[in-house]
Amino acid sequence: MQTYLVLLHEGTTAQPVMSPEEMQAVIARYKAWGQRLHASGRLVSSNKLENETGRVLRRDDGQIRITDGPFTETKDVLGGYFLIQAESYEEAAELCRDTPHLDFGVVEVRRIEVV
Repeated sequence: MQTYLVLLHEGTTAQPVMSPEEMQAVIARYKAWGQRLHASGRLVSSNKLENETGRVLRRDDGQIRITDGPFTETKDVLGGYFLIQAESYEEAAELCRDTPHLDFGVVEVRRIEVV
């Protein structure tokens, strides 16, 4: 069994405006998907990243600069992650096929290299 990082990227199009009730329904779908992964023994951990927080470290003229952003050079924004276990990339992708995130953005699956 190998460990895979599932990154949830926001799409490049504007996010739909949702009522509080619609947002709660979407959150419930994410929770249900995570619970299915957990029940199957495939979920290692998962977290949503906080909005608008974090630090970026860059080397600039031999000095390390720590700033509040920008966090990314592309239009995609990382919203959260799941750490899952699967036998192969194919199985990891199959486990992600029914994630609700595909309705809103892009899912990236990367194998964790054990060093």
